[in-house]
Formats: sequence, C-alpha cells, structure tokens
Amino acid sequence: MTASPPRHPEGKNAKKWFIGLSLLGIVLGFVAWAVFWRGFDFYRPSQPLHCDELPEGSNPHRFIAFGDFGEGTLFQGALGAQMAKTHQQSPFDIALLLGDNIYPDGDIKRLAKSNFENPYSGLIQKNVRFVAAIGDHDDHKGHQIDEMAYFHMPKEYYKVSDGPVDFFILNTTFFVRSPEQQAWLAKALAESHARWKIVAAHHPVYSSGRHGHQTAGLRKVLEPILVKSHADLYLAGHDHDYERFEPIQGVNYIISGGGGSYLYDFKKVMPHSLVRIKTIHFLLFAVTDKDLTMQAINRYGEVVDCAHWHKN
Repeated sequence: MTASPPRHPEGKNAKKWFIGLSLLGIVLGFVAWAVFWRGFDFYRPSQPLHCDELPEGSNPHRFIAFGDFGEGTLFQGALGAQMAKTHQQSPFDIALLLGDNIYPDGDIKRLAKSNFENPYSGLIQKNVRFVAAIGDHDDHKGHQIDEMAYFHMPKEYYKVSDGPVDFFILNTTFFVRSPEQQAWLAKALAESHARWKIVAAHHPVYSSGRHGHQTAGLRKVLEPILVKSHADLYLAGHDHDYERFEPIQGVNYIISGGGGSYLYDFKKVMPHSLVRIKTIHFLLFAVTDKDLTMQAINRYGEVVDCAHWHKN
C-alpha cells in the first residue's frame, strides 16, 4: 500500500494571505488616490505659450496674486521659491493674498513661521508688501483679528492704491450679510479715478470648481456693484484651481486658488469659462495706463495661461 504525500496547509494559508494583502493594498491605494493623491499637482503645459508683452520702455507696475496657500506644504514652498525667482527677473511691489492665508483656522501667532514666513522668505527679504484678504479658514476662534494685525489690515475690507491701479479688498465671508461693506464698495468704486479697478476677495462670483454651487449669493449682491462701477477685474480663490472667464457684463473673473494647498477637481463647467487648470500657481501682473497683462505661473516657472487687456 502506497503512502499519500504529506499535505502542507501552511502553503495554502500563505497563498490566501498573499492574495488578501494584495487586495488590501489595491483598496488602500485607491483610497489614498481618492482622498490624498488626487489633490496633488500633475499638470505640465504641453508646449510654451506665446503671451503678449508690453512695449519696451513702458516701465509697468507689477504685482502678484494667489490664494489658498497657508498650509506649509512642499508645494507652497516650491511655489514661494519660484515667486522669489520671478521677482529677481521682474520685480514686483505687492503680493495680493486671496484668503485662506493660514490653515486650518487662521492661528497666525502659532503658524506664521512654518506656514508663511519660511515659504515666502525670499519675498519678505525684498520687502514685498503683502495685501491680504480674509478667507473662511482665517476666521475661526478669533484668529481673524490676529491676521489683520499681522498683515497691517486697517479693516476687514479696505482700498490700496499702486500706480494706475486701485485694489479693493473684501471680506466675502460676510459680504452678502453686510450692507455696510456693500455700501462701502459701491462708494469706493464710484469715487475711484484709477485707470484700473481690481477687486480682490476669497470667494468667487463664478466658478466651475467644488464650490461653484455656493456663488449665487455673490452674483446677486456683489456682481451688480462690480458691473455698475465698471470694475475691470475680480480676483478670488476658495476653489483650489485656476480658472479664467471671458468678460461678463464687462468684468473679468479669475480664480487663483492654487497657492499651495491640495487641489480640487472641477465640477459643473459654468458658462463663459475659458480656461480651467488643476495646478499649483500664482498670477503675475504688469500694468500701465493702457495695458494690463497677466501670466499664471506654476512652480517650475512655466506659464500655464496668459491674458492681455487694453484700454484706449
């Protein structure tokens, strides 16, 4: 009688364990992509853009703008370093901060160094002026007051003039419920004699991003003021992406919410949306009495979009 070969149940168990761990790895990888990795920046332009340049000798005023950044990420640090490089080539005086300056709750006393001063040390050393708007993440536990003091904000909404530009900085977290702020903006825009009127705030009036469904209130209350007073440009963040619209009733709208926090996907594309890019970036503007140019620049120094507006 021939003896049966011995069985090795541990071999079958090892195979089951291997299959189980492989499936678990696939599931965890998918979850990581859905929750974390999809917020990373994988965009690179396929070819260089050809952007309009101002005439030689025009001596423009320059400024930058960006929002949704104060998280201390590697992306924020890389973009801050690129801003410093850009400043060496094309010096600018002002950096418009479009809100969510310090995540998660505006505690700038605790997080100023890691989430702001280190990433922008190159600009701070060059005495670039930071002109800040308050975002929803900046207004928790009373930290808005600390941010206003840190950025030398006279009020939560105010005006700054620089050459041919008047900047009107808003707190859009409360704009719809603030008749005082609405009246101030209408009066300040109407009385401005600047060649260019630029309104900067955190929340967009138009957006194809994650928060696009939240814009109806500002379209009802803020947009009529912008249109009536002939504002040239409205800059916002809140949605972590880049989006540029064609002029709507004479007003141009740009979302620059890719300053260094994790990115969002686009949702329902709104009418008049021209360009939508999921990328870490900042905006570089050059302005004269007759011309305003804009370049959206990524952390590699590549121009991902550009625009040119002209006044007769």
